[in-house]
Amino acid sequence: MSSMRRNRLALLVVASGLLAGGIPLAVGAQGEGEAASTASAVPEGIPSAPRGVCIRPDARQNVERCPDNAPPPSKRAGSRPTGVDSQVASHFRETKRREEESKSGGMTGPSIEIDAATRRNRDRIEARALNLLQREVTVLERLVGRTRAGDPRGADYLLRLAETQFELQQYYNTQARSMDQPIFEARQSKNASQVRQLQQRQRQMEEQLQNFRQEAIRTYARLVRDYPNYRNMDQVLFSLAFGLEEMRQFQRARQVYHRLIKGFPQSRFIPHAYLSFAEYYFGEGDMRAAQQFYSKVTEIPADRNPVYGYALYKQAWALYNLEDFRGALTQFVRTVEFAQQNPDARDAANLARQSRRELVLPYSRVGTPRRALEFFRRYATDDDQALEMLESLAELYYDTGNWPETIEVYHRLMAERTEGPRLCYWQSRVTNAVISSRPKDEQVTEVRRLVDVQENFASAGHPAEAVTECKQATAAVLVELATAWHREAIGTDDQPGTNDVATMRGAAALYRVVLDRFPNMDEMQFPDIDRRDWPTEYRVSYFFAELLWRMEDWATCGPAFDRVVELNPQGEFTQDAAYAAVLCYNNLYQQQYQGREREVRGGAVGDDNPCEGMRGRRLRRCEAEQAERNEATRYVPRELNETENGMLNAFNRFVCFVNDSDELPQIKYRRARIYYESNQYEEAAVIFRDIALNHQDSDLSEYAANLYLDSLNIMGTQWQRTSCIGEIRENIEPLAGAYCANSGQRDEHADLCQVLDQLRCDTLRLQAEAATREERFRDAAQTYVTIAREHRECGRLDEVLYNASINYEAARLLGRAIRVRTVLIRNFPESQLARRAIFLVGANYHALAIYNQAAEWYERFAREYPGEDGSDCTDEQREAGTCAIAHEALQNAVFFRLGLGQEEQAVDDAELFERNYRQRMPRETSQVMFSLGSIYERQDNWQRVFQHYRGWLRSYGRRALPHEVIRANVQMGRSQWELEQRDDAKRYFESAVREWTRNAGERIAGLDDVSDEDKQLYLARAKDATSEALFYLAEYEYAAFRLIRFPRFRGGRSLQRVQRWAERDFAEWLNEKREALVQAEAAYNRIAELEIPEWQIAAAARVGEMYRSFMDQIRGAPIPEEIENDDELYGIYVDALEGAARPLNAQAMDKFEFCLTTATRVRWFNEFSQQCEQELNQLDRARYPMAAELRGEANYIQRQVARPGAVRLQTEEDAEDEDSSIPDGATEN
Repeated sequence: MSSMRRNRLALLVVASGLLAGGIPLAVGAQGEGEAASTASAVPEGIPSAPRGVCIRPDARQNVERCPDNAPPPSKRAGSRPTGVDSQVASHFRETKRREEESKSGGMTGPSIEIDAATRRNRDRIEARALNLLQREVTVLERLVGRTRAGDPRGADYLLRLAETQFELQQYYNTQARSMDQPIFEARQSKNASQVRQLQQRQRQMEEQLQNFRQEAIRTYARLVRDYPNYRNMDQVLFSLAFGLEEMRQFQRARQVYHRLIKGFPQSRFIPHAYLSFAEYYFGEGDMRAAQQFYSKVTEIPADRNPVYGYALYKQAWALYNLEDFRGALTQFVRTVEFAQQNPDARDAANLARQSRRELVLPYSRVGTPRRALEFFRRYATDDDQALEMLESLAELYYDTGNWPETIEVYHRLMAERTEGPRLCYWQSRVTNAVISSRPKDEQVTEVRRLVDVQENFASAGHPAEAVTECKQATAAVLVELATAWHREAIGTDDQPGTNDVATMRGAAALYRVVLDRFPNMDEMQFPDIDRRDWPTEYRVSYFFAELLWRMEDWATCGPAFDRVVELNPQGEFTQDAAYAAVLCYNNLYQQQYQGREREVRGGAVGDDNPCEGMRGRRLRRCEAEQAERNEATRYVPRELNETENGMLNAFNRFVCFVNDSDELPQIKYRRARIYYESNQYEEAAVIFRDIALNHQDSDLSEYAANLYLDSLNIMGTQWQRTSCIGEIRENIEPLAGAYCANSGQRDEHADLCQVLDQLRCDTLRLQAEAATREERFRDAAQTYVTIAREHRECGRLDEVLYNASINYEAARLLGRAIRVRTVLIRNFPESQLARRAIFLVGANYHALAIYNQAAEWYERFAREYPGEDGSDCTDEQREAGTCAIAHEALQNAVFFRLGLGQEEQAVDDAELFERNYRQRMPRETSQVMFSLGSIYERQDNWQRVFQHYRGWLRSYGRRALPHEVIRANVQMGRSQWELEQRDDAKRYFESAVREWTRNAGERIAGLDDVSDEDKQLYLARAKDATSEALFYLAEYEYAAFRLIRFPRFRGGRSLQRVQRWAERDFAEWLNEKREALVQAEAAYNRIAELEIPEWQIAAAARVGEMYRSFMDQIRGAPIPEEIENDDELYGIYVDALEGAARPLNAQAMDKFEFCLTTATRVRWFNEFSQQCEQELNQLDRARYPMAAELRGEANYIQRQVARPGAVRLQTEEDAEDEDSSIPDGATEN
């Protein structure tokens, strides 16, 4: 075996925690409190299993489950390559705008055509019923037939007949066109029969139309032939020419028009004749000839020319098509002005409206964007119409690719209508223009602006249609830009990409925005994009995932491809997406995980490090806190994160679809490793065993074997599945047969074979651990003692004795636990466990309430190991209070000595604490030194109390906790008060209150490394001390109130004397007394907000006492003799005094009631509560009788130093049963 392989396996043993001669993490020193915890219910979060079951069937099924479409094992194929160089199929297709001629840019003709009645220079006539028209034709034909040649009436009959025939043309034309919509609807509903019927009826109407058109032409022609000198010949010639035009006999029609113009130059039909020439040439595309004839029309004044405005309008279009854009603009303006000046002219409003809309076309060629709105406002009817014209101009610029002009006009629109319903659409147009014309940084800025506008627009209460249009426009812009950048970066088959990382990142960011903000793309419409390229969530998701692959962003591309599969399992990209997900996750695994995939007990794939970036003390604190959190959930299965789920699904697809591949053991191992990292040991064990026994040729097989044993051990010990220990025993021989069957294998797998040998030795320890889990603590302890006595070859006897003591403790045999620990301390003095045992012996005596012995052991531990700070303690030890911490041990010793009255030893311990920990632990040191003050308080040595707290403040005040500083000042004030130095005392009480007002509560709440319970305790102590200080400060006001004496009345009690005394001396006293009372009450009321019942009771009693004494003094006012001798006046006078005293009585009652109610509620009875009870009884004996029972009084409370509990005393029988053969001289092998 090569030295490299030996070194690698040696590293594995260390990394795996395979203790020499032990199972990975299986056996070792039990943590303090571990026996009790393992004897309880399975920790929350660990799955339960039936008794006797190690790995549940559903866990095995979960491992073996394959997708529904997976082939059977016999038909599974070899795999495609899964290395970093493997490629993902590309289906990328850039989303482009539809290439078509824009609506505005393609407009080269007018949108108004003159109606037939106007062209014939006739007023519109009401349509008459068909039967009336037919009857009139019949009558006129009869009249014409009976008229003699040369009869002038015949011409009139022929003209009337021709006009009636024209009306019939109009009728049948209307009927034929009325069929268009029904035919369209029938086609939409695919009703072929109805379509045929409607088309047949339409053809019949059109045939009748043609018949009457021909009849009318023949009638007009006969009239011209038979009556050449007819007085209305100009009308007849015009009507004949018009009819020939409709029959598309343009040559004959122009001949007739020419005859009309030559023969009747002043006829009212001349403008229409010229217009007919102009319209013909316009239709033929001869714009120059058309423009000349339109000019001939406009030479005839408007008052004799009903088509004047129309000719102006058409002349503008002729000039536009001749590319005389300035002339066209002028003619459109003239049309608008004509309509404004001649509102009653035919079709004036429509001509003006269309001219306003269409003059934008020539303006875009000759005008400037900056002056456009000003120009449009001159000819628009209102500001809204001017803005519509401006938007048309913007659209025209946009469609013709004039990007600077587009941006300028849309910005003007947005400035004019900042809250308009088209704002978002305008911003999308600006964004597209910027994308088409400016650098990427400006494109990004504009896209962000568009997204912000869309988000605000959607919540601004705009119409739903506008919101939808805005959303669609925004999505279209984002997709177009994303795919454009995507193509630019990766290239195409014909053109290589730039591979620019920034461009790829920009495209990916755009894809993310699209997918996050517009998941309903499938429901949108994108009229500006080719229908084949309309974006959908499925299509965009694949583009996004493919781009992430190109960027080698393995952590993101796997979930992205998974999303494609989820969106459409049968989609055109789905098969390639599923394969690509495997590639992504495999590359991610290699990138993030391969460096530690062969270690035991790692972290989750992709987990963040919360301590990253920290240094020094902050880093150490964070790592300690993180270690505590990790320990609490160390073996509890956790939910897989998104990345892990994606990996498992991808690896599972590979295992289920591929049966013959060199990559298969690696993919299986990585799959198992994910289960292992997430504490899902059942699934991990199944796969690791498969690799260990079925893929022995793989480099990963031996690692899988170790991890299989580790998984079983965790389930057997931490999950309390005793059957897993049996499975370990059952698999020792199969694994040994596979890896240790001969000397060659043992050499090749030396470390694993050594582990398997040690497992046989560890059986007894596993039995002891099983007994612990089954709550047979005494049996477990005796098994450990047996191991220490009879199986020293297994080694680690210090651990064995330590575990025995733990189990004796759990069995409540504390005496035995102490004796075993004593042996451990004596025989293994260098062991870390012996060091901890010294502390635990003290803890045992502590629990037995033998405080003198507890203090001695705690003092020994603190003296011998002052640097033990508990950094290696577990959460269980901390929670049980048995974490071996030197400074805590010494603190306990100090408090025990104080409680036992051993004051000199307490002072010695405190001074030792100060020497050892003042620099490293100033807070704890200050607390210890602070506690010494209780010695002098119990002695009522107030001078020493003052000196102690003054010295403590000087030494520790700057770094002490707020509640201690407050209490120290209060005790100093109390000392001066008791020493009758009341003036000096006041400043210390004031200092205490000042300390509280310096945000003491917030400072306590913000303390680091202090539990919430301790914070609440510190806050309560701060409030209590502050309340006491406020009470004493209020006592000064109370004393001032009492010093105000009732004014003496001298002389005879005449009414005049009493009146003068009342108005002068008594009134002054009353005001002064009332002001003092109010001031004192305000001082006592400051206590209320701190909500400390003891001092609230005292304050209420004092205030009530002041009101009661005030009332008594008022009632004691002198009574004039004249009034006293008059019963009626006496009653009135006394009632007046009572009226003044009654409010005071009510106030006193209120304060005494609050005092007594509070005392009853919190069960706090003292001299103040008794005073309140007595006062209420004196004020109202009926309502408040005195209580007959006696109450205990709270006067001094000593803090409890140990939790009381039942102690099991050792009997002689127990002593005889105890295994006294523990090897005192045992040493480690």
